Amino acid sequence: MKAYTSYFSVLLLAFTVCACNPDKADAEGEDVITLTRDSLTIQVDPRLGGRLVSLQYAGQEVLPTTRDSSGFQFGSTAWPAPQADWSWPPPATLDREPYSVQKVEDHSVLLISKQDPKTGLVLQKRYRLGPNSDIGLTYWLTNKGDSIRSVGAWEVTRLPYGGEFSFYSDSLRVERGSAETVQSQDSLRRITVDDRHEGKVKVFADLDSIPAVYTHDGIRLEKHTVVSDYYRVAPGQAPLEIYLDQEAGFIEFELHGDYRRLGYDETSTLRTKWVVGRE
Repeated sequence: MKAYTSYFSVLLLAFTVCACNPDKADAEGEDVITLTRDSLTIQVDPRLGGRLVSLQYAGQEVLPTTRDSSGFQFGSTAWPAPQADWSWPPPATLDREPYSVQKVEDHSVLLISKQDPKTGLVLQKRYRLGPNSDIGLTYWLTNKGDSIRSVGAWEVTRLPYGGEFSFYSDSLRVERGSAETVQSQDSLRRITVDDRHEGKVKVFADLDSIPAVYTHDGIRLEKHTVVSDYYRVAPGQAPLEIYLDQEAGFIEFELHGDYRRLGYDETSTLRTKWVVGRE
């Protein structure tokens, strides 16, 4: 835990938003930005909501590469919470419209959305590859609108249907699931992603400890966060959310940030850390 705290201490340092002056060939001539460090390679698409569209560990893809018919339900993105504020689909400006690239370095990229016309929100994203097969992800939601808005940042990562989730939780609820959705041993929870889950199932959970883990096809993806309690997140949401959709062929591994009341130019931030490796 001490090392993990230090990691977030570094992330909490102030940063300067720079005009785009990339020194990488990818950023100068390509639409998709590719970053590589040791065994990890990520691809970020500024044209499509600045989302993470590929994550490879030692050449093996972790995210699904098959897109849905709309071309949007894939990769890893971020939304404002609660969902009750916008129902569906998410605000296009923040989720899937083009972002501006502000800065590209050897192992990191910083992007920013336009101002969403309905909410007044602007979303900034930073992806940074660390030295230990880890990725630091930071999302800044800033209110640029005329009215006060209560909001939290929400990380949504689509993954292929299959594998298993494991996490420690003292409290959870399941929507549209069955008694077999979550297997529990004290506070250890497991969700096996197979054909037992019919329809669209959603699990909402606190986090007794970190990380929450997804394993599939020999790969282990850990997600770390500092937001663990229900009271810190948006109404109707949870620190950890897992969505299962067997028919559509994907699942979602979701984390929520602090829910804050924002005046003009105030910001709500979500910082997460992913660690990728072999099972």
